[in-house]
Amino acid sequence: MSTLDLIYVTTGRHPELETLICKTTNSAFSHAAVGFELDGRQVIVEAVRPAIRFAPAGEFDGAPALQVISLPITEDQRQAVVAKALELVGKPYGVDDCIIGGVHDLLGDTAAGLADRLLDNSNTLDCSATQVEIARAAFPDFASGADASTITPEQARQIALEYAEHLGVAV
Repeated sequence: MSTLDLIYVTTGRHPELETLICKTTNSAFSHAAVGFELDGRQVIVEAVRPAIRFAPAGEFDGAPALQVISLPITEDQRQAVVAKALELVGKPYGVDDCIIGGVHDLLGDTAAGLADRLLDNSNTLDCSATQVEIARAAFPDFASGADASTITPEQARQIALEYAEHLGVAV
């Protein structure tokens, strides 16, 4: 059986920004990505500048912090994941989405809504929103009711842990 690997990482690529994200969200993780099988090989999809991209499976080897939550998926779910990933790859990465997620964490829904109206993020996704959108292709109720653009990597990780427990998957 295939898995959808929900990846949480601090890469070391941007130490100052990663430290800020980790401290703001009280987490060891500043970035989210997704891993799955595509054409017989494992790939990672992540949102980084300038756009959502495919990365090699070993992209996060040696990262300072890494957690992978693997959810079992059927072949139909895997195909839905691949289709969603192909739809999203190339879509612009938006740091404005990260800002909205941080404002949501720090100040709540109302402030995040205001930030969302002030920032033009209609055509962009950040890393955790990308992860949530791809996870929803396999599991439509993943992060149910939540606006993906307001979810931080740590919130996505907490949602994934709860979803794994819901599925009876040991983490």
